[in-house]
Amino acid sequence: MIRWPILTITRTALLLFVLAGCATFDCRPATVTVANKRETARFETVPGAVRTTELGRLEEDPRQSRTVRDYWVQQADGKWYPVSAEQFRAAEIGRALEVCE
Repeated sequence: MIRWPILTITRTALLLFVLAGCATFDCRPATVTVANKRETARFETVPGAVRTTELGRLEEDPRQSRTVRDYWVQQADGKWYPVSAEQFRAAEIGRALEVCE
């Protein structure tokens, strides 16, 4: 029965990786009063998809370029917070908005 220690170690390691990954998406809600709003756009080139040809070879489709939009709101103290497009549309200057810190 040497299998169970290996399974236990593997499961523990997997759990640690999952928990570490979730920590990067931690959101601490904060309520800010919107003093300013800003929408920015940047050009991003992403690798093309990999596909299989009729002969069974792998080929990469050409790279694709796209415009990526970022939305920001500013608090009265000057700190900027990234927000979703929906939050940006709903945000009104002088009104409170819940954001992730």
